[in-house]
Amino acid sequence: MNSSTSESVRDTVKDIIISVVIVVVIFLGLYAYSGVWPPIVVVESGSMQHGSESHIGTIDTGDIVIVKKVYSPEDIKTYIEGRMTGYKTYGDYGDVIIYNYHGHSIIHRAIAYLEWSGSRWMVRGVNMSHLPNWLYINYTKGQEQITIYNVSSGPQNMIIIHIDTRHLNPEVVGYEGFITMGDHNREEFGPTAYDQNGADGFLPICPVLVSYKMIVGVARGEIPWFGAIKLYLTGTNINEIPPNTNLWLGVSLVALIGGSFLIDYAFAHKEEIIDKLLRKKESESANEDESESEG
Repeated sequence: MNSSTSESVRDTVKDIIISVVIVVVIFLGLYAYSGVWPPIVVVESGSMQHGSESHIGTIDTGDIVIVKKVYSPEDIKTYIEGRMTGYKTYGDYGDVIIYNYHGHSIIHRAIAYLEWSGSRWMVRGVNMSHLPNWLYINYTKGQEQITIYNVSSGPQNMIIIHIDTRHLNPEVVGYEGFITMGDHNREEFGPTAYDQNGADGFLPICPVLVSYKMIVGVARGEIPWFGAIKLYLTGTNINEIPPNTNLWLGVSLVALIGGSFLIDYAFAHKEEIIDKLLRKKESESANEDESESEG
C-alpha cells in the first residue's frame, strides 16, 4: 500500500469515527433532555395529521418527534385545560402523549383527564360554575357526557368531540386517566372517535383510560420527513406518507450530502482557498489604489 492510499484510508477511518462520535453525542444530548430511551420516535401513521399534506408544526406520517419524560399526570395538559389557558402543541390545544397499550405505541392528543369520585366521573381542571361556552359537561345520572364544540378553526369549525361517559365502567377502564384522540381521527371518523370509545360495537384503540404508568412521555419538537426513511426500509404504512414528504425529504438529503461534500472539500483545500482569497483581496486593493492615483 503506497503512502497516498494509506493516507486516504486514514482519512476515511477518521471521517467515520468523527461521524459516529457526532451521532453518539447527539443521542446522548437528546437522552439527557428527554429522560427516555430511545429519546425519539418515528410517527408511523396519519392519525395526527392536519390534512393530507405534511406541515411543519404538526405531526405527520414520517416525522420524528422527541419523547420527553413526565413525572406525574399533572405534567400533561389536556385539550380542555390547554384551551382554557391558550396552551398549544402541534397545531392544537393540549399535549400530545406517547403511550403503550398491549405492546403497541400510540401517539395521540390528551383530550380530558377523568377521575372517579365514587359515584360519577369528574373532569380535571374544570370549574362547573364557570364553564366556557365551547364546553358542555353533564354529570346527571344516566346522562353523563362531555361535549367540546368548535374544535377546529376555519371551514371545519363546527367539528365537536363527544365523549359519552355512561359506558365507561371504572372497574373496567380504571378509576382515573386520560381520554385520548388523534387529530386526524376526529376529522375523518367523527366526534366519537376517541381511543376509549367502546360503545355501539365500535372497536376502541385503547379500551381503558390512559393511566400514568402507560405513558412513555409527551411529544416535543419535530424533525420533519426523515422518519419516512425507516418506513420505506421496513415497508410500514408507505401509503400513508404524505406526497410532499417525499419531495422535501429528497431536497433535504441532496442539501445534506451536497453540503457535506462542500465542507469536506473546503477542509481539504483550505490553504488553497485562503491563498486565493488573499490574492483576490490584494488585487482589489491594488485596483483601488490605482484608481485613486489616476483621480
